[in-house]
Amino acid sequence: MWKYLLEKEFKQFFRDPGLPRMALMFPVLMMLVFPFAVSMEIRNINLVVVDGSRSEESGRLIEKCTASGYFRLVSVCDSPDEAMRLMDDNKADAIITIDAGFSREVETGTGFPVGIKINTVNGTRGSIGSQYLSSCIRMYMQDRNPSPDAPASPAIDVADRYSFNANMDYKLFMIPALIVIGITMITAFLPALNIVSEKETGTIEQINVTPVSKSAFIICKMIPYWAIAFFVLTACLLIAWTVFGYVCRGRLLWLYLYTTLDIVVMAGLGLLISNYSSNAQQAMFVIWFFAVIFMLMSGIFTPIASMPEWAQTITYFNPMRYYADAMRSVYLKGSTPADIWYDAAGLLAIGAAMAGWAIASYRKSSD
Repeated sequence: MWKYLLEKEFKQFFRDPGLPRMALMFPVLMMLVFPFAVSMEIRNINLVVVDGSRSEESGRLIEKCTASGYFRLVSVCDSPDEAMRLMDDNKADAIITIDAGFSREVETGTGFPVGIKINTVNGTRGSIGSQYLSSCIRMYMQDRNPSPDAPASPAIDVADRYSFNANMDYKLFMIPALIVIGITMITAFLPALNIVSEKETGTIEQINVTPVSKSAFIICKMIPYWAIAFFVLTACLLIAWTVFGYVCRGRLLWLYLYTTLDIVVMAGLGLLISNYSSNAQQAMFVIWFFAVIFMLMSGIFTPIASMPEWAQTITYFNPMRYYADAMRSVYLKGSTPADIWYDAAGLLAIGAAMAGWAIASYRKSSD
């Protein structure tokens, strides 16, 4: 019985030529496009300089900022009013004001007469641009050899060390998250449309009159999506290795283990929604509603610790929270299930509830 049910599900999947193509193209497009599009790295920040010094030292400071690759020098102005007009016209994102005595005060160590103004209409771009600009100025000060006559200052050694992403490559940080999103979307949307499509075509009635148990029916519905999700995961890992040169620091077995647990959750949710839906449009709308909430409250894009306490409490019922944390921990840090057992526990608990509810809610009757 199980053999024939599985054969039916795989034939049903491959009968629609669009589904295999989507399963094949989705991970390829996602891994080749999204790591560049979904990035917090901001470049080509329009920089305007008000250079009242016009000295060699001010030129070095400007060169240090523009050489970073984050800034694009738009204009070197003589007056602050001219620079502000450019910012008001959205032609400038940042302004550096260098006073006339800049060279002298830097040489003598009596001051650093430089001002920074940032356009914060786009809060993220302004905040990150300010950090970039401050970093360039600090690098300029570190590269300068102070004059022997300059007053001594206390030596403060501040060193940042990044253990798991030494080059602060945002693509490396986002690739595990994109894998989570891709697998979640595939394993949630396709099952949600499965039973509904059989209702609309009338084939569900043929199943209802057979002695197939509800649990066997639902489990056989899930198994094809395990195969699809494993294919998507394998394709994403291969693309990350061949295109970007990223490799998983942990054992691949743990990635497949947590993916299996996530499939139980998302396929169970999709089948559950399919049981209660009357048509494909209704099922798509409901699963999209849950998918958006899961993604926004999973910690993929914004840290969970920065959310309000009530929102942090809600995330404990979000399966993507556990799956995203497990994927990043294994991929970036090489964690083992002993280190992130709580992610497995969360997925097991939610998965058992979803699968059990999906089996219980399936009405094996002709009415």
